[in-house]
Formats: sequence, structure tokens, C-alpha cells
Amino acid sequence: MPNFTIAEIIKQFNLEVLYCNSNVDLDKRLITTFGINRGGLELSGFTSKRIALARRIMLLSSKESEYIDTLKSSSYQEHFINILEEHIPAIFVTTKFKYQKELCQIAKKLNSEVPVIQFSGNTFDFASTIDLYITERLAPTTEIHGSFVNIFGYGVLITGPSGIGKSETTLDLIRNGHLFIGDDRINLLKINNKIIGKTNKIIKNFIEIRGIGILDVTKMYGYHIILPESQVHLVIKLITPSSSSWSKIDRIGDSLKYVNVLSVKVPLIQLPVTSGRNLADLIESAVISLKLKAAGQDSAITFQADLIKNLKK
Repeated sequence: MPNFTIAEIIKQFNLEVLYCNSNVDLDKRLITTFGINRGGLELSGFTSKRIALARRIMLLSSKESEYIDTLKSSSYQEHFINILEEHIPAIFVTTKFKYQKELCQIAKKLNSEVPVIQFSGNTFDFASTIDLYITERLAPTTEIHGSFVNIFGYGVLITGPSGIGKSETTLDLIRNGHLFIGDDRINLLKINNKIIGKTNKIIKNFIEIRGIGILDVTKMYGYHIILPESQVHLVIKLITPSSSSWSKIDRIGDSLKYVNVLSVKVPLIQLPVTSGRNLADLIESAVISLKLKAAGQDSAITFQADLIKNLKK
């Protein structure tokens, strides 16, 4: 499981540190658990025994202030001590949290290792944004060799052995008006049980064509053909006649195959590569076919039904 630090969040969202122990290095203060906690239960004195829950960052805003208003001073101070335990990576407060000063004073008195960080703006927007950011940063990832394009709204990952024509096919698809995401090294993330593909930052916007070299697609076709990321809806595997899969290719297309990517099943189509085949057109047709099947229109099933009907006659 990947992890990242509190310092990265502060830099990413330009946040202000209200309190930080001089012995604490925010560059080493790790976030290792998905999600965020609103501090309601903890402020009431509850302490979770679930380590994963306890390791989440905490968020305090106007609702928590309203609750503290109902408590005596000695009571809420005890609850502040409760949430300032070392296992919480950080406490984030909004400008609407009225007890920032008291929280920082108690943290300083306790010499707490939990930093207190302030952000301005809408609480819901920040909570949603930072929750998504943490989800993406901690998402299970893998890297795959291939090209990634978005065709008619579907993310299509083109794979196959080196030199089979993945990049050349991608270039044809770009010329046909489809969106380019990445070539050669594609990073895949599992987010909300979906596979999201992104290009490797080092080779962003570049594509390698054998015999020509490295090309910048933005200089050739403009930035409007670039898409930073997309869900992977379909994997196209290009195969050669010498491949063991050649004889197993589905001729009718009545049974959709799948490939397992980070424990998520993604539709897989194997395309034979032979002289004279227009792979870009075939991939477009494969995407259209997949979209029709998703809409309940399956040509293979219709063909078989018509064939059986004629045989009965």
C-alpha cells in the first residue's frame, strides 16, 4: 500500500500550520488510511479501538463548534486531550471552528505530536476534495506497457508484444479524432472498484514510433486531443499469428472475455494483427460493439437467434 505525508497535503492545498511540535517532521508524518473523520464522537469522549479508523485525519468545523458550545470548559478540554493522541496523523480545522486557539494551547501544553492545520473556504468542498485526494494517493496501483486512448467516451487500453504496432495504431486513432492519454507506460489505479488509467508524467504527451522516434502529439495535433486520465472500459490485446491465442480467437463474439486488473474484471478483446487489417477501424468497431451490448443490443445473440429460427423452419 502506497502512502504519503501531511507535508504533501499542506503544499498541495496551500494550508496554514497553526501548531506543530518542533520535534515532528511533517515530511515524515504519514497518512496510511483512506478517508477522514469528523470529530463528533471523539469530542464526546469516545475512543475507537479500530486502528484503521484511529489513523484517519480529523476534520473540525462549525458543527463541532456548536457541540463544544454545549459543554463546560473543563469538559471540552478533556475531549481535546482525547483527540490530540499521537495516533491521529493531523487535525484539520476550518475558519468556522471557534476553538482553534484553545486547541492549539492544549496541544502545546501536552507537547502533542499531532499537528493542527487550518484551511479556508467551504467545509464540504474541502472535505470532498481532500477525501478524493487521499483515495487517489493511497489507491492500489500498477504499471502496464501499452497505449491508452479514449474512443467515443470509452477508455481503451491497447496492449501486446513490443513492436506489434500499438503506438502506430494509437496515432491512427488520434488522427480519427479520438483523445490521447498516454503511450508506452500507463499507470493504473483502483478507485471505487474502477480502474483509472493515467500516463507516466515523465513521458506525458509523447509517443514513440519505430523508425521515426519520439513525437510530441500536442505539437502535431494540439492540446485539445489530450485527456489526462480515463476509466479503463476495454482492453484490446494485439496478437500475432505465432501467438498461442491465435487459434482460440472468438469468431462470433457471443461470449465476452475479461482480464483481471487489480482484482477488477475489465472486458478483453483479442485482435489478430495481419497484413491489410486497419486496426484503428477495428478498435473503433470493437468499442461501438461494446457500447451496443451495454445498451442491450448484441449482434451475436441476434444472429444466433435468427439462425435457430431458420433451422427450425
